[in-house]
Amino acid sequence: MAKVLTRSSSVTCGHGSGAVSTTGQAKLAVSGSGVLVKAGVKGKSVSASCSTMPASDSSGPTAKKCTQVSDVTAGESTKLFVAGKPVLLETLKGKTDGMVGKVTPQTTLTASAGQNKLTAS
Repeated sequence: MAKVLTRSSSVTCGHGSGAVSTTGQAKLAVSGSGVLVKAGVKGKSVSASCSTMPASDSSGPTAKKCTQVSDVTAGESTKLFVAGKPVLLETLKGKTDGMVGKVTPQTTLTASAGQNKLTAS
């Protein structure tokens, strides 16, 4: 069982403190904070605090800060749903539009639930 992510959870791009601006589902909440589903993370913006420093060489950009979540690739519950959509779990994985070492998308999206009351698989 994994912890369910809520609007109060920490979701980052994986580069320092690049926080993702999430939206929660009010129909199911933990301590007043709505749970997250894929649409509450995918396409959302990443704060300017992403620690990747923009860089380039003669061939073009080699690094750029993450600015948006491009996909959620793992971490959806198979048993707990809200409004017909699977809730997201602390096992969340995904991609951002950032670039490090000329590699984009970045696959370092991470999450910490920050709550112990609701778990699912």
